[in-house]
Amino acid sequence: MAIRELPPDVIAQIAAGEVVTRAADVVKELVENAIDAVLAAACAGNRENPSFTNLGTVSVDIVDGGHSRIQVADDGCGIAIDDLPATVRRHATSKITSTEDLQRLQSLGFRGEALAAIAAVADVTITSCLVGSETGAAFSVVAGAPGTTHPQARRPGTSVLVERLFERVPARRKYQRAASAETAYIGTMLQAYALAYSEIGFALAAEGRGILRTSGSGDLRAAAGELFGPEVGRELRALRDDRDAEDASQALVAVTGLAGTPFLHRATRNGIFLSVNRRPIESRALQYAVEDAYSTQIPVGRHPIAMLDITVPPTEIDANVHPTKREVRLLRDRLVFGAIQRIVRATLGVDISMPLIGETRGQPPVPMAETPLDGAPLPMFGGPRPGQIEERVRPRLGGLRILGQVALTYVICEGSAGLYLVDQHAAHERVLLERLQQSVGRGEGSQGMLQAVVVQIPRALRGALEQYVAALSDLGFDVEAFGEDEVVVRTVPAALGARNVERVLQETHETLDAEGAGPDWRERLATLLSCKTAIKAGQRLEIAEMQSLLNQLDEATLCATCSHGRPTAILLSHSQLEREFGRR
Repeated sequence: MAIRELPPDVIAQIAAGEVVTRAADVVKELVENAIDAVLAAACAGNRENPSFTNLGTVSVDIVDGGHSRIQVADDGCGIAIDDLPATVRRHATSKITSTEDLQRLQSLGFRGEALAAIAAVADVTITSCLVGSETGAAFSVVAGAPGTTHPQARRPGTSVLVERLFERVPARRKYQRAASAETAYIGTMLQAYALAYSEIGFALAAEGRGILRTSGSGDLRAAAGELFGPEVGRELRALRDDRDAEDASQALVAVTGLAGTPFLHRATRNGIFLSVNRRPIESRALQYAVEDAYSTQIPVGRHPIAMLDITVPPTEIDANVHPTKREVRLLRDRLVFGAIQRIVRATLGVDISMPLIGETRGQPPVPMAETPLDGAPLPMFGGPRPGQIEERVRPRLGGLRILGQVALTYVICEGSAGLYLVDQHAAHERVLLERLQQSVGRGEGSQGMLQAVVVQIPRALRGALEQYVAALSDLGFDVEAFGEDEVVVRTVPAALGARNVERVLQETHETLDAEGAGPDWRERLATLLSCKTAIKAGQRLEIAEMQSLLNQLDEATLCATCSHGRPTAILLSHSQLEREFGRR
């Protein structure tokens, strides 16, 4: 069969298939162009005294999930009348001029193919007015054929109207998601841009009904509150960078934004928003870095809420590795991974108050979150900067008056704030975990056993016997290999005590064997050991033992949750008691 060139319209549709696979891709490309236009206008108009707040607005209006109609409007710099026909030509752009420009990108859009790809699969009308011009103009592409430019009244800025998406490509239209699912996805995507650019106001309407709106105040916490509700805004903490000032990595990687307290979690990962140099991205590796920083602080199966922007030199990032620019390639991805973990963990190390009984912490009313939904450098996320952490009063549990136990599981205490219920197992588990973690590598705090114990190690870890022995030794065990599948234990960490060592290690091994080794098995080893040796529910405690437990919990850095993320204590305030008894 002879080889021949494809017709131009077929070539255009094939190319469009790489960039535009769904309605949300159209919205993404148009919103990025709109953001670039707003920022360009702001930089041009504020060169002497830029405030970078309320820079402009980006409005999105969709019908039928974007399949029938999408309109994205901005009040940015606008497009010159003579340049309108060039907007739908492939790889025509004002943002780069050479290959070197790709190494120092300052804009979201840069390839100049978005409008050409959209025009190949939909009808497009572009209306724009250049800043400083008295009149605007409109230009249309219908059925793939460019029209003529004609005058059109419009305020400075640009509107792009996209209609009948994929109508000429029925095979692709047939496999599009339902309108409701696409609307939810577009909403979640627009949330990411609203958080990355809190100084720009965003609005989304579907079928004429408002879905979301932000004010563009430049305050990231305010933007989060506008998107997810004031309950979420109150539980967000500005990231705290405690890295050594002489650490060379600080010059290469900076992480700013907000992280939710451990009480703020949800069933999906939709609450983790990541951007690199203010470009919203999808990255499983960096998502895992955030979630791993919350390990032992939120319940298993739940996911944190965080809004992070990672800043790296432009030469350290390749934003051109994915057709739709959803993913980026980082030159030093491990450095970024470690920076995220350290900074989020440092932020979570700030004292957090006990949750109140009846509070909806962890399940705030967030309508969309649980639904599958070269110039002067602009500032990163708005709002609080690193180190500006709210001070919250942490109750000193050791000073509470102990009243007794409930169901041999909860210690009841009274304080000035009200009635505290302390989960004795969760509290002791947190204490033991921190003691084990603090003893790593120090070789201190061990307790000898009357008789050495031989324990069989799990099958999942037999290939890493040396590392396993080293991990136990770091935690304070005196242990050595005994054959290929057993170890001899002679001393144990003083925090755990020498009772039931064989049973505790065996249960720990069974859990590790059932769950598999995994990359984080060393951390899970400490978590499991603290859980297996902690005071159990149903165990009777004397007042002195309860007091000792509360004193130890006071000394813990992260006293609010156990190693599985469950709360160690909850507070029933005086006002709640009065409401329950009808006194107010």
